[in-house]
Amino acid sequence: MITLLRGRIAAVDQDVVTVDVNGVGYAVQCHLRTAVALHNATGETTLHVHTSVSADAIRLYGFTSPEELRLFRLLIAVERIGPKAALGILGRADLATMVRALRSGDAAMVATVPGIGAKTAERVVLELRDKLDGLALPGDVATPAGEAGDQAIRAAVDGLATMGFREAAARDAVKAALSDGAEPLDVTALVAAALRRLDMVAAV
Repeated sequence: MITLLRGRIAAVDQDVVTVDVNGVGYAVQCHLRTAVALHNATGETTLHVHTSVSADAIRLYGFTSPEELRLFRLLIAVERIGPKAALGILGRADLATMVRALRSGDAAMVATVPGIGAKTAERVVLELRDKLDGLALPGDVATPAGEAGDQAIRAAVDGLATMGFREAAARDAVKAALSDGAEPLDVTALVAAALRRLDMVAAV
């Protein structure tokens, strides 16, 4: 079972990262924030990996820290939370913020993830709130739940900047995407909509 990969990032295709380990490419599924962070990575990168083996495939899920991997494994142990939903939850906010949201019973933040309803979000909080010791770093400042939208916007702008766009242009594109009706709490949708706006500007 693969638990860790260390190598060069050969390609990033949406939420799938290809890691070149001594000439062998491993396709690793990641949440959006990780994929964006690795888009322009140079040198060696280490991913902590969860290996899922089924009758038809072997799938790898990668994370930049062992704490994220631990939370992912806790999430997929919850009824009706599969790997895709778990990645969506992890991609919603930074680790410290998400851990504090779960500990405080903030099911509303979990429910903003596409495909997760209110009842499932409440189940996640109920099952995990007492299992999260050691995941958040002491002294981290938690982001209030009411600022989830602002956090998603910041994450989208940071993601576009990581892809090589100027921050000012990225911010303008995200604002334009919001004006067009993009979901303010969905980082993936915001980035996709903003990229379309940036492509339109480049084509003019």
